Amino acid sequence: MVVVVGAGYAGLSLAERLREKGFEAKVYDMRGKGGELADFAKIEEFREYYSKYIEKVEESDVEVIKGCVLSTNPFKVISPSGLEVGRENRFFICTGAVDLTPAASGIYGKRVAGIYTLETAIRLIAMGKRIGNRILVVARREEGILKPLENHLAARGFDVEILITDDPAEVYGRMRVERVEIGGRSIPCDSLIVYGGRMPFNPKNLKGEFVGNVVECTYDYKKVDRNVQRIMF
Repeated sequence: MVVVVGAGYAGLSLAERLREKGFEAKVYDMRGKGGELADFAKIEEFREYYSKYIEKVEESDVEVIKGCVLSTNPFKVISPSGLEVGRENRFFICTGAVDLTPAASGIYGKRVAGIYTLETAIRLIAMGKRIGNRILVVARREEGILKPLENHLAARGFDVEILITDDPAEVYGRMRVERVEIGGRSIPCDSLIVYGGRMPFNPKNLKGEFVGNVVECTYDYKKVDRNVQRIMF
């Protein structure tokens, strides 16, 4: 038995490849199928941009065991069905990536309302939340996802500006963001979205072979897909 932890794009793709090779695999996830692509699918511009990957996730018939807390050494799963223990012989960790915090991304000053990492902002938008009116996006590196984000916000009446810069930023405001000073400019805004890069998501310190975005730490799913395809059985 092979265990795949994580039912996002990498986990589902890997499970399908394992099945094609004749292996029996179990896929576990705390939330369910799709990972962050499930949020992207709810936003028109993101769904179009990531269509290839979203469609693959939605069309996958891989069974996912949901609501799990899992350890790999020794193998133990606590799920709504109860406790499962075993002696599985191979683990693939496909738990994905999370954004760096604003502080780790060079954002200083007041910790007031209206400051979001990119992934948190996307999740709230996917839930139908309006995160502000005048939005500043500060990105520490170029990522293709920034364009569909800008298109979505502009199409829905947000005043949005995207800066790709390494300059440190200082946040000012009383209860909520009011302005950000960066690169010699003072920019009025009531929401700040920060993208400083990503890091592996593995809060349980699971052991095994790491696959997908837990390795690549990106929003570029071409890189995630290439990482999955390199796995040899």
